[in-house]
Amino acid sequence: MTTPASEVYTVAGEDRARNGLRWVATVVMGLLDAGRDAPSVSEVVIRRTDGSLVKRLPPGDVDAFTDQLNEITRDIATMDAVPFAAKWIAERD
Repeated sequence: MTTPASEVYTVAGEDRARNGLRWVATVVMGLLDAGRDAPSVSEVVIRRTDGSLVKRLPPGDVDAFTDQLNEITRDIATMDAVPFAAKWIAERD
């Protein structure tokens, strides 16, 4: 018997704590048309459906944030909970 990941986990982009300098850098880089390398002011956060924190993924640039959020959202919708946890939550060496 398997459990869909969507019944166990949620994912969202959440504002990063103490991100004032990153926000300024992102705006400046956007004005300079260097947006691809701009640091993300949000981070991808995986939670249980009860709202408890499971994992905050390391922040990156704006494009990496968007790609990661989209991939995890897709995986939650299509994977079972155990393979999802192995891919996104288990510590990797």
